Amino acid sequence: MRLSSALRKAAVGAAAISLLTACVGGGAPGAGAAGEKPGGAAESGAGPSERPAAWTDLPVRAGTRDAVHKDTDQRVYQVRITVESLVRGSAEDMRGAQVDEELKGTVPHYVGYQVTNTSRKQIPASYMVGSGFALNATDWTRGEEIRISGGRPGGGDLPCSDTAPKTLPPGASFRSCAAFTLPAGVGVLSVTHHTDGTFATGGPIASWPVEGGVRAASAGLAGPGETLLVRWRDIDRGVLELPATPVSVRRGDPADLAGLDLGLDPHERRGVPYYVLIRYTNPGPGKLYPSQAGDVRLLTEGGRQIAGKTPFLFRGKIPGCPSDWVARLVPAGGDVTQCSIHMLPDDGDKPLAVGFAEADRTGLVTWRAPLR
Repeated sequence: MRLSSALRKAAVGAAAISLLTACVGGGAPGAGAAGEKPGGAAESGAGPSERPAAWTDLPVRAGTRDAVHKDTDQRVYQVRITVESLVRGSAEDMRGAQVDEELKGTVPHYVGYQVTNTSRKQIPASYMVGSGFALNATDWTRGEEIRISGGRPGGGDLPCSDTAPKTLPPGASFRSCAAFTLPAGVGVLSVTHHTDGTFATGGPIASWPVEGGVRAASAGLAGPGETLLVRWRDIDRGVLELPATPVSVRRGDPADLAGLDLGLDPHERRGVPYYVLIRYTNPGPGKLYPSQAGDVRLLTEGGRQIAGKTPFLFRGKIPGCPSDWVARLVPAGGDVTQCSIHMLPDDGDKPLAVGFAEADRTGLVTWRAPLR
């Protein structure tokens, strides 16, 4: 069995990139759905093996979503995607595999799904529809997508199978499997898939929440208004540790931004603005340049991490999002409250937390969103 990191990028150019080459050891399509019980023949290589006791069906809210798929030539196809199962594997699945260094000690997760071509055109390289999936963890990281060839050690089956054909005619369907790894002990918040054929951060997504995921993610958050140290890189003084305190998260109105040049892309212009205010303290000894807002993320129940826009406005104002801090230096010991603008698609997803992306560290410093 071979597992390796896979780039989560849209394939651009003449050749498509296969992100998931196989996820099958001979089992039936869709095996491992929620509620399945262990059973079957013992591992012998001659047929389906007994389901390992270490595998766990996670309670994903299975269901069907409509989406758009774009091929490598940017041709558009309508598809219907159904997530059928989510299974947490075990370290045993990785035994004997040639694993990239960063994947050692991680746990594989298998997303079983079905794709139906609802357009009037044949879809080439239909396996690429699955490249829009993401597995969002309760610690606000994303699962590392992996490609798998072969089954488990000893010839056993994996909990879902890959039957993606080279082309998919109108009205036809196939089942497949997306595989991701997470660090041991980390839970799953949701499974998501881009629904407009792009990988834009602020673009529309379909979300399949995992029951208990929001509760687990919330348990690791600092309280709103709690002061935490965040690491930020100063161009002259290097990495500084700044006391940071969330002040508020406010839902705005798209009309607030009319006529303002914030560099919004087409997806963002269709979204709803949220204004995140955080107060920072300059520990000294020198003055602090107030540009921390660029490292702030608005985290949602669906698993999005939405970066913010800085309101570089010297004329005009945005209600609830001050910009008077942009052009002034903060003296040692002084405070500054900065505002960042986060465009959330109006698709039912909700803010859950505020995060700060630290310098020279992975992950985020996180607080529950102080919604007002």
